[in-house]
This record gives sequence, structure tokens and C-alpha cells, in this order.
Amino acid sequence: MDDDHALCATYVTAMNVLAKPWNGLIIVLLDAGPLRFSELSARLPAIGDRMLASRLKELAEGGLVARRVAPGPPVRVSYELTKVGRGFQEVAAAIRRWGQAIIAAQEPARAAKRATRIRRSG
Repeated sequence: MDDDHALCATYVTAMNVLAKPWNGLIIVLLDAGPLRFSELSARLPAIGDRMLASRLKELAEGGLVARRVAPGPPVRVSYELTKVGRGFQEVAAAIRRWGQAIIAAQEPARAAKRATRIRRSG
């Protein structure tokens, strides 16, 4: 029973990170190396600066992202993945494979809908 509880707690902890919008994409972007806030913002144009700042703060507090301040002038702040954050690489690869499988599984239904539309319009 203790093993089940530990598994549940670890799964819930990981899913709490992934369940928040933008976290997965931020982590994937930082996987290529450190980025400044403005660079992250430019690569995620759909997210507002306040939301991005909030997510980065949460990811840093969670030990997935490190905030680095380079003295200036001008002072430069960059964000990079910690060792724990880099562990997401395996998860991201698994999610990509799963996404491909989902798309492939949905294709017959999409093809059938297209065929129905063509018959109705034709």
C-alpha cells in the first residue's frame, strides 16, 4: 500500500507541473539552453508577459528552472533548466510519440468525415 501511495504522490506531483498551461512548452524551449525573458516571450507570443513571469517563478520555486542574474549594466536575467528540469526530455519524447499515435488513430475518423462531406456536397 505504501508503494501505491508513493507512486500516486510522484505521479500527481509531475502532473501538477504539466497540467498548468505553458509549463511544458517553457521547459521544452529551455531544453536548448538558457534564454532571457524577452527571448522566451518572443518564442511564445500567445502567452502574456505576466503569465510567463508567473510560470517561470513557479518553475524556479519547484526546482525545475534556475534564474541567473548577470551583473550589468545592463543587468541580464536568464533562465535555464536544472538537472531535474532536464529530466523532462524523456517525458517530452514520450508525449511526442503518444501524440503521433493519437493523430494516427484519429485519421480514419477524419477521413470518413471528409468522405461524408464530399458525398453531401457532390
